[in-house]
Amino acid sequence: MKMNNTLTLRNDYLFKLLLGSEKNKTCLQDFLECVLDMETDTIIDIELLDKELAKDAVTDKTGILDVKVRLKDETMIDIEIQNSWSTEFIPRTLFYWAKLYTEGFREGAPYTSLTKCITINLVSQGFQLNTQVHSVYSILERESYQPLTALLEIHFLNLSRAEEMSIQKEAIEKEQKLINWLRFINTDDQKERTMLATTSPILHMLNEQIDVLSLTPVERKLYESRMKLKSDIATISEVQFKSGLEVGFAEGLAHGEAKGLERGKSLGRAEGKAEGSHQKALETAKNLLHFGLSRENIAQATGLTMAEIKSL
Repeated sequence: MKMNNTLTLRNDYLFKLLLGSEKNKTCLQDFLECVLDMETDTIIDIELLDKELAKDAVTDKTGILDVKVRLKDETMIDIEIQNSWSTEFIPRTLFYWAKLYTEGFREGAPYTSLTKCITINLVSQGFQLNTQVHSVYSILERESYQPLTALLEIHFLNLSRAEEMSIQKEAIEKEQKLINWLRFINTDDQKERTMLATTSPILHMLNEQIDVLSLTPVERKLYESRMKLKSDIATISEVQFKSGLEVGFAEGLAHGEAKGLERGKSLGRAEGKAEGSHQKALETAKNLLHFGLSRENIAQATGLTMAEIKSL
């Protein structure tokens, strides 16, 4: 069964399916070479790891990463793809980085044995930190900008900004190769993807896989459910909702006008929409359980917690 033209690597399920697989490690290596300022020898022979972060206690919060790898020098990398920016994304990124940084640390080991951890975040829409295609954050002294350590490195890749850049068919420089990579990931147009594939043998190989990839019924359901859930939830932020609720309530008390009432109704509709999206996720999870899919994969596909899935 041939895929339709609307498939896109912005979908985290398809992104993980193709770039998180052993057979496509050369593609992932090429992508990392474009993003990271490292020697090629360090990135070759990367090791793909279990994407679930370990817990220190049963009650600890955990997380499931999109793609998790280890380099030859023991550097750990988490790659996350985010369809829409939200204020929760930065603290979540720091949480994932912190868990990754301490995950393999054993009692009694010296702190000097802790290794560098890097998070790479691809954001499709609404990135707000700056206007750059590729930005890198670390810990610096406030006035001199002297780096405190090289152990923390957080990258943001703005897919929407990359769309504004021109495509070079002979992309020799890493910066231009990265632009082509980001446009390839972001597009849902088969013609554009095919054109981008002419700029690199790696993208050509990946494009062929997308064109001929046959999804099983379970995989197709996972892919479509993820896109639908992202579409439903994209405009609703928990922080924005709480903030708006407080403002609407204050307006109603202070002015006693219809504006406060109307705002309250609007927020109520938003709350209802969020609840509806959550119910859809629960229904999708139930269906996937009937297919015999693992709880971990269902959590990745629906965004539900393991506790919510176990309760089903």
